[in-house]
Amino acid sequence: MIFKYIELFQEFGKKYGNYYAILSAIASGKNTAAEIAASIGNASVGGLLQRLEEDYEVIAKKRPVLAKEGTQSVRYEIADNLLRFWFRYIVKYQDFIQIGLFEKLAEIVKADYFTYSASTLERYFREQLKEKQIYKNIGSWWETSKGKDVDQHEIDIIAISAESPKVFIAAVKRQRKNVKPELFQQKVEAIRAKLFFNEAIETTCLTLEDM
Repeated sequence: MIFKYIELFQEFGKKYGNYYAILSAIASGKNTAAEIAASIGNASVGGLLQRLEEDYEVIAKKRPVLAKEGTQSVRYEIADNLLRFWFRYIVKYQDFIQIGLFEKLAEIVKADYFTYSASTLERYFREQLKEKQIYKNIGSWWETSKGKDVDQHEIDIIAISAESPKVFIAAVKRQRKNVKPELFQQKVEAIRAKLFFNEAIETTCLTLEDM
């Protein structure tokens, strides 16, 4: 697997620095085009993102469930978990590795693990739902307030049944005690009013215990 990516990175050519910066930004949680551009100091990232997605297939574009093709609410994620880890820690902290600060790097990874593993857990449960082959659309949902960079009513997982007017909505947390039932229900009611007012909705919380 790693040799496959070494060959891929060699194809980046002279722009490898730009591609590395973009992948590092995405791995660090900068997942919109605006955030990525601001993070790397380059306003012209559209073409680079397109190549990473369509030509190299290293990143994937995410839209809220049922969002139209041309929606501006787009997020990017690194498609492979190994690459996510590599660019979040190895590339970002390569100076630590070169000088031998392995214990310090381990401390950084450990301190950041809860944040890093949260999105990985979501991806795990989405894959589990796909394997059931009873849903026609599986993803997440969010909306951004106009004029603000704050996502409102974000929901971790939404799965729409392929055979009946049913929707499965889940909050994903490492531990069940971290779930805020009232807040989660507010989000469910918000999306019910916007998208699923005619469907039966099943809700739950998925944690490490459900793996």
